Amino acid sequence: MRCKYCGVEIDDDSGICPLCHELAVDDGGETHANFPPKTDKIKRRGSRVNFHNLYLSIAAIAVGVCVALNLTLTPDVYWFTIVMAVLAYGYLTVANTVLSNSSIWIKIFWQIFMIILILWAAQSVLNPLFEERNNWLLDYAVPIILGISVVALGITAASLINKEPSLLVDNLLISLIGFVPIILYATGVIDEVIPASICAGLCGLSMICFVAFAKDELWAEIVRRFHF
Repeated sequence: MRCKYCGVEIDDDSGICPLCHELAVDDGGETHANFPPKTDKIKRRGSRVNFHNLYLSIAAIAVGVCVALNLTLTPDVYWFTIVMAVLAYGYLTVANTVLSNSSIWIKIFWQIFMIILILWAAQSVLNPLFEERNNWLLDYAVPIILGISVVALGITAASLINKEPSLLVDNLLISLIGFVPIILYATGVIDEVIPASICAGLCGLSMICFVAFAKDELWAEIVRRFHF
């Protein structure tokens, strides 16, 4: 059977076209191959396996050398944790960004997570060197990183709203994460309210703008991605 409106061949017995939802007919007419036949994808794992093995081997050697040097030369300052964080950042950047087919927001999330991990390692190393200890990572770094991410992704989504509407959902998800600093301030985890408020304001403004000016496109992408 085929759809007389779309010309698409229908294999099942439902008699309903999956594209226009009209009744299908069997008039013996010519069908059009609007979609290529489904084929089994060939998984090319060689490059990824080689990357994982090579990177992890080099990273293990580098960490071992850094730990030995750290404990020998400066046993009071564990700077090797920064090296470990940077190596982990490099691995996840390639594995979950360059070699990954994940959505933009997943890639940005991993970038944010690893940058915060590097800064946490730096804070753990630097704070013991000073008498006054502060939590600059949560007070300043996290709100700034999240705010910049939301603004950058928001501008990108607005400029590509017709070509890449999926960026609208990515921006929405990153914006929701951007409210974490103000929540941490409300619960007493962090002390500085201004960076957290600015970050929350940018996230709220981004969400309001896209809901106001691209509500239909945003809702269509939410329905498509989460299958509502």
